[in-house]
This record gives sequence, structure tokens and C-alpha cells, in this order.
Amino acid sequence: MKIAPLCAVLAFSLSMPALAQSTQPGKVCLRQDMVYGWDVVNDRTLVVTNRLGKKFTVALRPGCFNLKFNERLGFKAFGGSGLSCLGPDDYVLVPPSAGQPPQRCFISNIQAYNANAATPSK
Repeated sequence: MKIAPLCAVLAFSLSMPALAQSTQPGKVCLRQDMVYGWDVVNDRTLVVTNRLGKKFTVALRPGCFNLKFNERLGFKAFGGSGLSCLGPDDYVLVPPSAGQPPQRCFISNIQAYNANAATPSK
């Protein structure tokens, strides 16, 4: 009978790092389970929208190609749960399409979206 309270405490303590990370000044938190949609700027930049409508600029490391032609993308954080904030060295999963193999596009940086910033060249 004491297992239920222990599980509740454990679940709450596992979510604390994600909550703490999202409240640090100057740090953004795009949670893996909150990704709602994205726009591909080029093969190194995505603009990702979360379920609350907040936008993020996600910079990818070189090596991925033809991202504009994919209708599905997956986002993987190494934090262990959907509550984890995506960050550097996490990745975007690109499913195989038109004879191309699946891709893992590693994230180099995530920032709050700034519509006034210069858009990278395509």
C-alpha cells in the first residue's frame, strides 16, 4: 500500500530537472512531448512550434539533406521522458523516403524564435 505514494514522489522528482531547466533565465525549453509542428528553413534550420504556440529556432549540425520533402519528423531527447527539454546533441529523426535512408539530424542549438532575425539562406 505504500507503493503508490512512493511512485508519486518518484514521478515528481523525475520531472524536477525539466521544470528547473525551463525556469533558468536565458534558457529556453522545447519539451519533446510538446512539439506540435515545424517549418523547414533549410537543411540546417527548423522553426518548431510547441502546443502552446511558442516558436523556437532549432539549428542542426551539417549532414542532413532534403528535409523540406518530409511530412514527418521525430524529436528525441536523451533526458529519458517526454518532459525533457530538447538541447544540443539530441536529434531530429527523419524517416526514409523515396529510396533515401533514415537520418538522424543532431541539434546544435535551440533558441526562442525571433521573426526579425535574418533568415539563413536556403
